[in-house]
Amino acid sequence: MLSTDTVTEEQKRAEGAEGLPFATLPALFKHISGAYDRQNALNWPQGEGWISVSHAELRQRVKRIALGLVDLGVRRGESVGLIAPSSPAWVMMDFAIQIAGGVSVPLFKRISAESLVHEVRDSGMRYLFVGNPEEMPMAYEHVAGQVELISFWYSGTHEAFDRLLARGEELERREPGLFDRLCREVGEDDLASIIYTSGTTGLPKGVELTQRNIVSQVAGCLKLLQPDPAKDVSLSTLPLDHIFERMVMYFYLSGGIPVYFVDDPKRVAEYMRRVRPTIMTVVPRILEKVAMKMKETALATRGLKGLIARSAVHRAEHKDIDRPFRGPADALYARAVYPRFTEALGGRLRMVISGSAKLHPAVARFLINVGMPIYEGYGLTEASPVISVNYEGNRKLGTVGPLFPGVEARIGEDGEILARGPNIMRGYHNNPKASAEVVTADGWLRTGDLGSLDADGYLTIVGRKKEMFKKSTGEYVPPVPIEYALSQIPYVDGAMIVADGRTCVVALLFPDLQKLREFKAQFGLEGMSDAEFLRSGFLAGKTQEYINRINGHLHHCERVERFAILDHPVTVESGEFTQTLKPRRYIIEEKYRDLIEQMYRSVGGWK
Repeated sequence: MLSTDTVTEEQKRAEGAEGLPFATLPALFKHISGAYDRQNALNWPQGEGWISVSHAELRQRVKRIALGLVDLGVRRGESVGLIAPSSPAWVMMDFAIQIAGGVSVPLFKRISAESLVHEVRDSGMRYLFVGNPEEMPMAYEHVAGQVELISFWYSGTHEAFDRLLARGEELERREPGLFDRLCREVGEDDLASIIYTSGTTGLPKGVELTQRNIVSQVAGCLKLLQPDPAKDVSLSTLPLDHIFERMVMYFYLSGGIPVYFVDDPKRVAEYMRRVRPTIMTVVPRILEKVAMKMKETALATRGLKGLIARSAVHRAEHKDIDRPFRGPADALYARAVYPRFTEALGGRLRMVISGSAKLHPAVARFLINVGMPIYEGYGLTEASPVISVNYEGNRKLGTVGPLFPGVEARIGEDGEILARGPNIMRGYHNNPKASAEVVTADGWLRTGDLGSLDADGYLTIVGRKKEMFKKSTGEYVPPVPIEYALSQIPYVDGAMIVADGRTCVVALLFPDLQKLREFKAQFGLEGMSDAEFLRSGFLAGKTQEYINRINGHLHHCERVERFAILDHPVTVESGEFTQTLKPRRYIIEEKYRDLIEQMYRSVGGWK
C-alpha cells in the first residue's frame, strides 16, 4: 500500500496548472478514460457511414500497444517513429508510445527521401510504425535497413503488429498494475515529442517539446474555447503530424468532444454536410476555397435569385464585421442567401480556427459576414504551437488575437516578435547551436516574424523577418502579400516571386490544372491539351491582364515585371513546398534558375 506522502507526490505529478486533473499526456489519457464513455469517441469514414471507436475500446487498445512496446524493449526517453494517415489509429499509437516512456516522433506522410533518412538517423529511432504501408513505399525503400518497420492499422491484420498486441496482453496478465504505474511515472519535464519542421531552408530541425509544453496549450484551449461534450462535434481535416492539429486533438479528447476524421482533403465539404461539426481547425487555403466556391455559386445563379445572391456577396465583402446588418436588403440576405452558404458547411459551426499561415482579411471579412465564425490565430512548432488567437467575444479582424493563456510576448527593437512561456520548446534535437540562436538565455523565443501589439494586447503579423526582400535598388519587397494576390488568379494554385538582390520582381506561377481546364472551356479551347494551353499566347495574355490589375494596387517597386507559368501544380513531394504549402525558396530558385535568368534577361535585369 502506498504511503500518504507517496500518494501526494503522485497527485502532484498527475495534476496540472489551472486546476486540471492532468499535467502530462499520459495523465490526460487516464483522465479521458475515466471521465467519458462515448461510443463515438473517434470516427473514421467507411462508405456512407463511420467506423466508430468507443472510449472503452480506446482504453484497451492503447493499453495493449503501450505494454507491448515495453515488452518489446522500448526504453524511457527513446524515440519511436510514426508515419501514418491522421486517424484513430494514429491517436492510439501516439498515446501508447508516450505511456510506454518513449518519445513520439511523427514523420510527415508527404516527405522527401532525403528528409526521411535524416529524421530517422537524427532521432535515433529503432522502431518506425507505418500505417497503410502501400501508401508509403518510401519508408520500406529508404530506411528498412536502419529501423524495424512495423505496419499497423486499426482494422485489418498485420502480423508484426498483432504480435505486439499479444505481447501487451500477456504483460498485462503478468503485471496488471503496470499500465497505471507507467502513466504516473511520466513527468512534466519529460520529452513528449520531437517534431521535424519542414522549413524553407536546409534539412529539417527536430523541435523538442516536453509534456509541460503541450499540456500548457491544452489547458489554454480548455480555458478559452469552453468545450461542451453534450453539444460539440469536431471534424479533423489537418494532419496530426503537425503540432497544431495534434494539440487541438488532445483538447478535443480532454473536453469529451467526438472527433470525425477526413480521409480525403477533396471531400471536406461533403464531410462537413454529413458530420455538421461545431468546431474545427483549418489552414487559410481551405477558407479561400470555401469563399471562392460561395462566390462562384452566386455568379452561376440565374435570374432574380442570382441578382440578389451577387448583391449579398458584395455586401458581405465590404461590411465592417463589427457593425450589425440593418435595412430590408440586409434582412433579405440574412434570410434567403447566407443560410444557404452556411448550410452547405453543416449549419452548426460555432468556431473555425485558422492557423499555420496568414489569412487575408478580405477572406475573413466575407466569411464572417456570411455567418462563418472565423477566428485567426498565430504560432509555430517551437511554441507548441499557439502564441495568440482570436476567440469568441475577443476578435479583431486583421490581427491574430490576444496572447494565449500563459504566454508572454514583446516586440524587439527590429520589430521581431519574441515569445516566452511554458509552451516554448526545450530546443532543437542534437543542435545546440541552432537552439541558442533561436531561444535566448532567459527563455525568449525569436519567432522570425515581424509584428506589433496594439493597446488592447492584440498581435498583428507584418511579415517574416527573413522574407523581406531587398532589391539591388535598395527598395524592400514583402513577398507574401504579392504571392497571395497572384494565387487568386482563377487558374493559379500557388506563386513564388523572386526579387532579393535583383532589379525588379518576377513570378513563378503554379497552375491549378482543374481550374485551368474550366478556364480553357470558357473560351471554347477544349481541343488544346493542357501543355499547349499553358504555353499559349492566349493564356499569357489573360495572365498579364490579371497581373496588371494586381500591379495597380502595388507600390511601383513591388510590381511584377515578368512571369512564367509552370507545367505542374503546387507539390510537397517535389520538395518545392513545405507541408503547410509555403514555398521552399532556395529549392525553387535553384530548380528554375535558367527560367528565372531568362525572365531577368528579357528586362535587362540580372544584377
